Amino acid sequence: MRLAVIASGDPSDIRTWSGTPYFMTKALRAHFPDLTVIRSPFPSWWAPARRVARKASAGRLDLAWLKTFAKHHSEKIARTLDKNKNDIAVCIACSPISAYLAERFPIIHVSDVTAPLMRDYYKEFSSLPQTLANNAVEFDARSARSAQACLYPTRWAADSAIRDYEIDLDRVSVIPWGCNVEKDRIPDRPGCPPFDQCNLVFIGVDWIRKGGSIVIDTFETLLSYGAPVSLEIIGASPHDPERLNTLRKAGARIVERGFINKADSRGFALFNSILQSASFLYVPTRQDCYGLVFAEASAYGVPSISTRTGGVPGVVENGVNGYLLEPNSTIEQHAKTIWEIWSDQTRYKKLRASSRERFESVLNWDAWLRHAAPIIERAAA
Repeated sequence: MRLAVIASGDPSDIRTWSGTPYFMTKALRAHFPDLTVIRSPFPSWWAPARRVARKASAGRLDLAWLKTFAKHHSEKIARTLDKNKNDIAVCIACSPISAYLAERFPIIHVSDVTAPLMRDYYKEFSSLPQTLANNAVEFDARSARSAQACLYPTRWAADSAIRDYEIDLDRVSVIPWGCNVEKDRIPDRPGCPPFDQCNLVFIGVDWIRKGGSIVIDTFETLLSYGAPVSLEIIGASPHDPERLNTLRKAGARIVERGFINKADSRGFALFNSILQSASFLYVPTRQDCYGLVFAEASAYGVPSISTRTGGVPGVVENGVNGYLLEPNSTIEQHAKTIWEIWSDQTRYKKLRASSRERFESVLNWDAWLRHAAPIIERAAA
C-alpha cells in the first residue's frame, strides 16, 4: 500500500506544528515503509505572504481560508498523488487542502479540533470576518465528511465532529497523540527529585492563553505558606517583569529560560535537565485543543497541574498523570492542590509512577500507530 502524508507544512521538518506531523509520519513509516511525504503543500512564498496579510489586517485576513487558494493547492497535490500512484493520504490538520482533495482521492482526516469548536474558543479565529469563518467551517466539514475515517486525539473534538458534522460513529476514532520527544532520548527510569524543594515548571509561548499570570499568583501564594518552591519559565516572557524582580529580591528562585529548541542538542540537554528535576508541570491553560507538553511531562514521570478545558482532559487524567482544576478555580485552590500533593510523599511518588505509566501505555506514538494503522488499512481497502 502506498500511503501519502500531507500537513500544512513539511511533515519531515520537526519544526512544523510543534513536531506533531514529524513524529506522526515517523510512526507511520515504521508500518508503511512505502510512504510518500508531501513536503511542499504550498509554494515558498505562501507562509510569508500569509503572515504579512494577517499582520497587516490585524488577523482579519487569513489566506488559508480563501477558496481560490484552497482549490488551486489541492488540485496541485492531487496531480502529485496520482503521479506517485498513492492509494490513500493521511491529511494532518490541513482542511483547506483536504476539503477539495477528498472529492477525488481517498483521505484520512486527522485533527485535534473542529472549526465549530474554534469559533468561540480561540480569539484568533473569532477575529475572522464571517465569510472566512464560514469558509473555515466548510473546509473542515467537507474534509471530515468526505474522509474514509477521522482520527481525533480527544473525545472533545470527536464529539464535535459527530454532533456538528453529523458523521457516522463508525468513521470517527479517538486516539491520543504521543509525546514529541525521540524515544531513545527519554530516560528509561525517571527518578524523583528530592523533597527539599518543589520545582514548578511552566512551558508555553502564549503567556496569557497558557495562564502565566495564574502561575505567578499561585507561586506567590505558595511562598506565603512558607513553602520551599521554585519556578522555571520556558517559552513565554512574563508580562509583569517588575513583579518577578520584586519576588527575586525577596529571595524567590525564578528562572526565565526563554524559547528552548528541543531539536538542537544543547536545547534538548537543557530541556531534559529541567524536566528531570521538575516536581510539577504547571500550565493552567485557558484554551488548549490538546496539550502535547502534558504528554512530554508524563514521559518524564512529571505530574501536570492544568485546567479542565478543551481537549486537555484527553491528555491529563485526574489522579493518573496530574490534576485538572476548573477554569474558575481560585488561586488558593491552585496553591492548595499543589501543596497537598507535594506534602504527601507517598501520594506524590505514586502519581509520578502512574504519570510514566500513562505515557508508556497511551501517550506515545507507537500506541497511536497500533490503533491508527488498522483503520488506515481498512480505509485503503
